[in-house]
Amino acid sequence: MFRNIPIIFIFVILAFALGCDNYYYDEHLKMEVQQLDSDLENRWSTSGVVVKVIMPNGPADAAKLTSGELISYIIGEYSIQSPRDFTQAVKKAMTNDNNMLLYLKGKQPIRIATRKIGDKVGLEVEGNGTVRIKKIVPGTPAANSDEIQVGDVVEKIVDERKIHSLNDYKKTVNEFAKLNVNLTFRTTELIGVKIAAVTALGNLGDTRAVESLIEILKNSKELSLRKAAARSLERLVALSELNPLFQQFQQEDVSQLPADTLDSQQRESAAILGLLLVDPAANTATLEAPFGIQFRHRSEALYQKVNEGPLVELAEQYIQIDTEPEQEIRRACLSILGTLKPISAIESLAKVLRDRNEIPGIRFQAGLALSQIGTPAIDALIAAFNEADTAAKDIAASALGTIGGTQTRDFLINALETTADPAVQLTLVDAIAKIGDEFALSALERQRQRFQEDDSAIRIFLDEVFSSLTTPP
Repeated sequence: MFRNIPIIFIFVILAFALGCDNYYYDEHLKMEVQQLDSDLENRWSTSGVVVKVIMPNGPADAAKLTSGELISYIIGEYSIQSPRDFTQAVKKAMTNDNNMLLYLKGKQPIRIATRKIGDKVGLEVEGNGTVRIKKIVPGTPAANSDEIQVGDVVEKIVDERKIHSLNDYKKTVNEFAKLNVNLTFRTTELIGVKIAAVTALGNLGDTRAVESLIEILKNSKELSLRKAAARSLERLVALSELNPLFQQFQQEDVSQLPADTLDSQQRESAAILGLLLVDPAANTATLEAPFGIQFRHRSEALYQKVNEGPLVELAEQYIQIDTEPEQEIRRACLSILGTLKPISAIESLAKVLRDRNEIPGIRFQAGLALSQIGTPAIDALIAAFNEADTAAKDIAASALGTIGGTQTRDFLINALETTADPAVQLTLVDAIAKIGDEFALSALERQRQRFQEDDSAIRIFLDEVFSSLTTPP
């Protein structure tokens, strides 16, 4: 089942990648647990231990614990068969947090709390096998409850232990094990913790995260988790594109290189992602600890994993509104395709660009992805301009201008000379200006002369274009 496998895989990867050894295999319950990461604990104001692995047919399995759950309380149930059992159970239950639950036959559980640890509860009992209340001491917590009566049968005492840390867990479980106490657990599935964990996977650059994130995106019933998985996959793809830069560090087996020996665009991207510290004055580029240094050893494997194929197929599927209604996920998948530039995605991207029912921002990002693919996407963009609505024409023209080249230049010039829509004309002028060769500028000059006596927006824009070309930067 989904929530049992990918979520725990996330915690396993985080523990390994972060160098965290705060985990513990519980021989008594036959399961492995892990300390809740301090960042997640602080962010979500919670505490406990995370269930990592459960052995089949063990006590934890019988208790129906599931991987990925957060254990916040361990609850011990003391069966009362004698006055000695009662005295020991009360002492144990009140030692840690000065309160306990008293179960009397035929009555609801009664919580008894003292002012401070060590104070008396105020009950005396008698009997073997069947233990009854013998005396209620006046002025004690027990006397404050109208539910407790002399003669009541004591069934059990319940000791609830709040688990703040892995040490709390070890101490509590070992203590209860020595006393042969029945255990139950209070657990929670904190969506905020899971979102933070999924997001963290996108920052680590670990290849093992890819399949887990894909599984979450495809199968999770929780939209917030799916969105986090899509964003993390988007980031992993962006990280994978920095492989050439990190291979320079890897080949030299160093953590610092002269900044001017690195590709400027990749250097800037790595700095923005928090993996590289650049000092222009000293002309140094230093891998940030810990993730930049760790990623130096992971970049090649991540690059290979990302480019294997399944991620492209997934993204092509999830950019379609009839497959994925959540626009944030569609945006992330469009970004993935724009970064990876697969020729196989051209048809799918063109379909999104042409879709009149799609929101403008998504259509624009589809055009951007096509422009990133470059020359192989020219024919699809030209077809979209010729056949689709005005919004698609505008996006396609801009994308063609970004790609550049003789074919796109000639098409854009012809379109400018034959298009009557003022908004599309402005985009065509901008696209031709981006190409900026002599032939393109001559075509714009002809249009400038054509509209010389006109106060239209296109004439004003043409003047601005030529002014920017003649003004020194």
